[in-house]
Amino acid sequence: MRLSVIILLLVFVSCRKQDISPAPVGEAVDYNGPAASLNEVLEKSPYTYFNTAWKRAGMDAKLEATGSKAFTLLAPTDKAFQDAGWTMDKINNATADELNDLLSYYVSAGNVLPESLSLAFINIVLTSLKKSVDIPNYSADYPYTYLLFAGVHNDSLMINGKAVSKWGIALQSVTATIYPVDKLLPLPQMDMLTYLQSDERFSFYLEACRINDSLYLDAFPYDNGLLNLPLLSAMPGTGGQLTLFAPTNNAFKKSGFNSVEDIREYSVRALPIGSPDLDADNYFVVPTSAMDSLLLPNRLDYAGIYGPGTGPRDMNMVYFENELLDNGSSVSGLLIKQGSLYNNKSHIIRLDFSNSNGQVLVKRLGSDKPALPLADKNIRVLNGVIHVVDEGLLMP
Repeated sequence: MRLSVIILLLVFVSCRKQDISPAPVGEAVDYNGPAASLNEVLEKSPYTYFNTAWKRAGMDAKLEATGSKAFTLLAPTDKAFQDAGWTMDKINNATADELNDLLSYYVSAGNVLPESLSLAFINIVLTSLKKSVDIPNYSADYPYTYLLFAGVHNDSLMINGKAVSKWGIALQSVTATIYPVDKLLPLPQMDMLTYLQSDERFSFYLEACRINDSLYLDAFPYDNGLLNLPLLSAMPGTGGQLTLFAPTNNAFKKSGFNSVEDIREYSVRALPIGSPDLDADNYFVVPTSAMDSLLLPNRLDYAGIYGPGTGPRDMNMVYFENELLDNGSSVSGLLIKQGSLYNNKSHIIRLDFSNSNGQVLVKRLGSDKPALPLADKNIRVLNGVIHVVDEGLLMP
């Protein structure tokens, strides 16, 4: 009796499941995408050095360990390896760890398809598989992860603002897209602060930051949210990836600041720095020094008092020259973080970009001053990118 009841219940349940299952609609669509595996595509590709290094490094295991099922590869061509001093003998004699460390920089989890890259409004961030615990302020708990910024400009694939190969020759497998690069990509070696300290052109700017920081520490000794110099350092808990339009000493001089003493006198002009309070529109405002009010728009950030909270910062406010040339008008005044009453105001990009015959020009948003050209561009550092302004400060 019990067996009969169980059989009847099973029949009833199976019928009910069938009743509620939707009937197929239309005809099956044939799959027209790539059919070969990643290794099959690499084996048939012209990238023989990369393929040999890939197999010797055991990269398949590294990909499997990520848990991802799709990837984007930047494959250096044979000539790129050769130009960097890599012969086939050197690859065959290198250890798996050495090759793994080399190739990890060129691989990102997630398959960025060519059509997605070509239509992107801004560069797409590729989070490489390469990590480091040897960079100051980072550790095994918070390793530094190398990022690559990929886009398309004219007929070129752009990585970190540099043309690395002709566009339109990507290879695709079932799980990955492979973009060739014509040269090995340099790793950033310094953070923003270290780079600025290494170049005497920026001594005025660094002194302005130091003076401003001392004024903030005097006014708010227990609040470091407005400090400049820590933000320029690559650290997992503060800063993050940002863009800096760094003014040279010459830029200061062209705007009337001929010495550090001039900077100091201007910085203390509005002392004392007031206390944080609500403004007339009920937004929370943290006062800044006079010099910082002049220089803060040079920094496109999502950090300090505008940061996403404590812990590692994963917002990448990084804009390279190709983005500013192709979409600068859309970046101008872009909302970074929505404000709210009784809290901070909305945080926006406070610069205005334009393209003049293939040259990026920049000025303060809303300013009637002439836009200025960039002296140097796309200086990739550990925590972002630096563009250099030499013709004057970005005055309001």
